[in-house]
Amino acid sequence: MNALNTLSDTVSKTPVQTTRELAKAKTRRALLKSALQLYSLEGSCGLSMNKVAKGASIAQPSFYNHFDSLEALQVELSEQLKHNYLSPMRLAWISMLKDYPTLTDEEFHQRCQHCLTMIFDAAFQNIDLFQRLIEDSLRCHLKENLPLSNESNRSHRSVAQGLEGLIGEIKEEWVEIFIQGLSSADRSFKWSEVHLCVDIATAQVHELILGCHQARYSRQQAISMLCRNFDALFGNFSQEDYKNLVTY
Repeated sequence: MNALNTLSDTVSKTPVQTTRELAKAKTRRALLKSALQLYSLEGSCGLSMNKVAKGASIAQPSFYNHFDSLEALQVELSEQLKHNYLSPMRLAWISMLKDYPTLTDEEFHQRCQHCLTMIFDAAFQNIDLFQRLIEDSLRCHLKENLPLSNESNRSHRSVAQGLEGLIGEIKEEWVEIFIQGLSSADRSFKWSEVHLCVDIATAQVHELILGCHQARYSRQQAISMLCRNFDALFGNFSQEDYKNLVTY
């Protein structure tokens, strides 16, 4: 009886969304979907408030009822994409890194193949989006490395936010995933070496995904090669030279 009363109290305290609130949430989702479709087709250059609003079937002035700016929409969309991409594979990668020292070659290949297949599947769910994100990441990198010798270059340099900086944010998340895995296995590491490992791994993965899309080789060939390369990368953290070198 007490359990029923508790459940009743919980239900009675649960806020009920009004029709207006439901409609607003639906429009907000439509705006995010419209922006994602536009970005996948045209990249960041094709994104405008007018186009996004039109794709969601609302008037442009109504956009401000849902987001303060186009940049704010991109930040939220970026966070959603990052979460949806990383959540399914985070534990699998941490577990594989933790168990790496005790895995046989065959066991490692199976675990690594499973983890990489998740990455390839996620990329090919929307390969156009993946390509746009890579292009923006490269463009962002060039901006960040412009010399500050003149006012024009200074005006072009900015901190990447939203979709433009999503690949960079995901790489930082991969660094955290690697560190969690290595720490769980009580392996020593240098922070800079983890960053280098992630840079190498992500560059290889991105190149081979695009190569598969261009039909230069099969997905299985790409994943098998990555498994061999990753075995060598991860093996570096098991060497005696890395003992007592954990630095932040």
